[in-house]
Amino acid sequence: MVAIAMERAREFLRVAEISLEQGFYNACASNAYYAMFWAAIAALAHQGFRQTEWSHGGLREIFSRELIVKRRIYPAKFGEWLKVAYKLRDSAHYSLEGAGTKETRRTFQHALEFVKTVEEVVLR
Repeated sequence: MVAIAMERAREFLRVAEISLEQGFYNACASNAYYAMFWAAIAALAHQGFRQTEWSHGGLREIFSRELIVKRRIYPAKFGEWLKVAYKLRDSAHYSLEGAGTKETRRTFQHALEFVKTVEEVVLR
C-alpha cells in the first residue's frame, strides 16, 4: 500500500509540474494537493494506519495528530501545508477567481518538499 500511494503521489506531482510549466495554475494547484494527499496516505500506511478510503478532513486530522503531534515524524508545517493546499484546490475547482499564480507556485514547492520528505521516511 505504501508503494502504491507513493507512486500515485509522484504521478500527481509530475502532472502538477507540467501544469505549472504550461501556465495551468488551477490544474497545478489541484494536482499539488493530491500529491500531498497521497504522500500523507503513504506516511500513514507506513505507520500502520491503513484504510481503503480517506476523507480529506479525516486524512488531515489523523496525519497531523498522529504523525506530527504524537510521533513527531514530520514537521508541523506539513499539517498547515495540507490545509492550505486543500483550500487552494477548492478555489481552483469551485471559485471564479481560481488559484492565484503566487499561491500555486508556493503550494507546488511545498508539495515537492512534502513528497520528498515522506519518500525519504517511508523508504528508510
